[in-house]
Amino acid sequence: MAAAKAAYYEQQHAEMAERDKHDGGCTLSKEGEQNLSSMALNKRSMVLDEETFEDQFLRCHVCKDRFCPSRMPKLLPCHHSFCSICISQLYLTESQQRQNLAPAFRAMPSAVTIHCPACRASFMTTEENIQKLPTDHRVVQLMDFVSHTDRYTVTFCSKHHLQPLNFFCEPCVKPVCRDCTVLDHKETSGHLVMDLEEALNKYTPVLDKAIHEMETESVTMEEKRIALDTAIKSLDKQRQDLLQQVHTTFNRLRQALMEREKDLEQLVQCEVEKEKNKLLEKSDQLSGRRKTLMEHAHTLKTAKEDCNVEEMFRIHQEVRDYRAGPPIKVREVDDGLMTSFTLNTRDEALMMSRISNFADLNTRVEATCSRVRPMQSYPMTSTSNTSPH
Repeated sequence: MAAAKAAYYEQQHAEMAERDKHDGGCTLSKEGEQNLSSMALNKRSMVLDEETFEDQFLRCHVCKDRFCPSRMPKLLPCHHSFCSICISQLYLTESQQRQNLAPAFRAMPSAVTIHCPACRASFMTTEENIQKLPTDHRVVQLMDFVSHTDRYTVTFCSKHHLQPLNFFCEPCVKPVCRDCTVLDHKETSGHLVMDLEEALNKYTPVLDKAIHEMETESVTMEEKRIALDTAIKSLDKQRQDLLQQVHTTFNRLRQALMEREKDLEQLVQCEVEKEKNKLLEKSDQLSGRRKTLMEHAHTLKTAKEDCNVEEMFRIHQEVRDYRAGPPIKVREVDDGLMTSFTLNTRDEALMMSRISNFADLNTRVEATCSRVRPMQSYPMTSTSNTSPH
């Protein structure tokens, strides 16, 4: 914490009095000088580094805790002060070491030797005498003095070394030091300089209003932030729902495509098998007719070899009658016409176009309060090229 408020009022009033003497061509009366000196004396205050002062005088140098009613400063014979708890701990430590000695030393009187932590001076004492150590009233008075002394945070001028900012230039809206009022913020140059406390009293309502407005705006911003967090969570849920809808929709499409694929597979199997059976039937007919002809030819050959004229002509007649029937027509051979199958994908391009443009995402702006009229929804389409349906 910085030191108490710097006392420049005496110097300032003295300088003002000096200026009045030169400007007005008159001198202050003896009574006026006494009043001015009295005012300056009343405003005088001590400047000190409170942190260093506290560490040096108001804290125990052993435990580093600040003196308080439970840690009263006790004065050793060497005139060094430590808190009562630390001194008692020193006595207990020495007593325990004494108990660890040989039994012959234990029977000796309970007085032990304590060394001062500051100067290492030693003295004999008992537990009763430790309790009777005098309180260091100098430290107590210092504690009382600090507790009843006003504390101020002193801000020093960045331009003039170690000059506190005790004044305020109203046109520049800037705290200034004593040197600034003489060099850069002279009243003869249009600057209006006032005491910093006076400026604080004057502008405190303005600052309070600004603080209130900022706090109110902060609350509004926090409410908006909470609303945005809620909207973000809502968007996350919408994303999950939309993705689920997309997966469900395309699963249905995939299921329909798979079913159509199975139908086409069955159709291919059926039609190709039907045509194959026709060819197999004709092949069986040709095989049967060939077999019959070969049998007749063999019988006729045998009858010829045996010179069985009657048998030869009978078989010949049977062959003529058999061959007089309609011939087996094989279109694939006779006419060179073979049945083949191809997959007709006439709707593939249309289907691909429809799939690439299948579904879109509609976006709409919804009113979160009754004062705002909702805007009309509009679709969000993909940027890919589309073909007319």
